[in-house]
Parts: sequence; C-alpha cells; structure tokens
Amino acid sequence: MSTTVTLKAVQRRFERSQNYRSKICTLSPREREGMHGSRFALIEGNSILDAGDLEAVQRWCRDAGVLSPRETVVAG
Repeated sequence: MSTTVTLKAVQRRFERSQNYRSKICTLSPREREGMHGSRFALIEGNSILDAGDLEAVQRWCRDAGVLSPRETVVAG
C-alpha cells in the first residue's frame, strides 16, 4: 500500500538533506515555456540541473534518500 506525501513536505525533506544547497522549485507558466512544459526544476545555486513532472520529483527525492518506495508525491 502506498502512502501519499505532499509536494511541500518532500521539498522540505529534500532541501534539508542537501543542506539547503539544492532545491525543487515549481515553475511559473512563463518558465515552463522555456523548459518544454516541465512543472518542476531541480536547482543548485543559480543553475537548473534537471526539469520534469511529479515522477521526476519522486526520482530526485528517492535518489537523495528522502522518499521511500512506498511513498507517492501528490501536488497540493
């Protein structure tokens, strides 16, 4: 059975695990145009490392060890 975790909760988990050097940001509609429609970006300093949808957010968080395989991220 899967447990849902809010986007805000995983963003906080991720930032803490990275000592606040990297973060997951929600892109504005204008920013999305330049990122091929991606809703989220992985940012370190002033650089965008990757962009994607909720599945990408889950992947980034799992790679960082802050989201278990039984947890699913939900926006909202």
